[in-house]
Parts: sequence; structure tokens; C-alpha cells
Amino acid sequence: MLELISGARAQAEPHPENIDNAVKEVLRYSEQELAQKKKTMHKRSLLTVVCVCLALLLALPVLNGTVGGDGFAWRCIPAWLCARSAARALENYDKEGIERCIGNASGVYEALEELREQDVLIRDARASFSRTRLDDMFLFTELELTVRQGQLTYLLTCRGTWRNGKVELMEICAPDAQYDGPAWLPQLSETLSTYDPG
Repeated sequence: MLELISGARAQAEPHPENIDNAVKEVLRYSEQELAQKKKTMHKRSLLTVVCVCLALLLALPVLNGTVGGDGFAWRCIPAWLCARSAARALENYDKEGIERCIGNASGVYEALEELREQDVLIRDARASFSRTRLDDMFLFTELELTVRQGQLTYLLTCRGTWRNGKVELMEICAPDAQYDGPAWLPQLSETLSTYDPG
């Protein structure tokens, strides 16, 4: 046994203390090997996580533009952040936030207050990064609005564009003569329609 552990032929009859020392040496060697393998695994895991994060950082924005538009522009990031702030301002009825984040926003807050008096409330507004994209050289974004009127809840999508550091929103709907939806929806659509194509 001692010869197997030490990896060499014994010169004489083994003593019990030699066997104990050899077993301790094998255990110490095994512990060192396990610790070394743990370190290697930890380094590989950390490297994998860093590589995945870098790949996501580069791939997600590229996919964001190529799947839903003409391509990725790094300007999509500030456009989305601005749209997110605009959504938060609409949801919180924050006059200063609306004026800061939405272009051509004069009168928007007052019109929203008028709708609120009619029990039309924006309960949730979100801007989606996956829907912020470069398309025909314009940066488009979308807001999803949850609007409650009385006991009914409506989920609406409002498209917009980002320019001059602000979001400009487009109509939610353009009702025609046969429109039979809620009476407040055209009013909300007109309120949020701050986009000036000029």
C-alpha cells in the first residue's frame, strides 16, 4: 500500500508512521488538486459570464434594429430612455415631466386633466426597448397605455418618434364617420398627437 501511495519501491519493511505520512501526503495532494480545479472552474465561469454579457450588449441592440427596422442606431438607447420618461410622466400626470420629455407638449397636461375629470385615467404607461428602432432614418418608439374609464380597461398603443431630445407622439386612432368606439378615445388621441411632420 505504501509503495502505491508513494509511487516508489520501499527500501525496507514499512513502519506505521510512514504509512500515516504517506496517506496524509496523498490527502494534501488531493485537496490541492480539488482547489486548483475549483479555481479553474471559477475562472472559466466568470469568463463565460463576461462573454455572454458582451455578446448580449452587442447582439440585442443589433437585433432590435434589424428585426423591426433598417438597422441599429446607438441613438435608440436615449430615444427609449426618453420615451420611458415620457410614459412615466403621462402615468403620473407630471406636468413638468410631460413638457420635458414630449415635444410640442403645450396643452397636453390640461387636456389630460380634462379627461381625468371625465373619469378617463391613464393607469399604466410603458415604453418598450424592443419597439424602439431606426426606420427610414427616423427613430420610432411605442408607448403602451393602460387606460381605465369607469369599470372598463383599455390597452392602447401610441407610436412616436424621437427628435431634438424629445418624444413626439402620433395619433392613437383616426376615427371616421362610422366610428362607434368610446367618445373619449378621439379626444385622448388628439391630446397625445404632438407629432409635427413639418
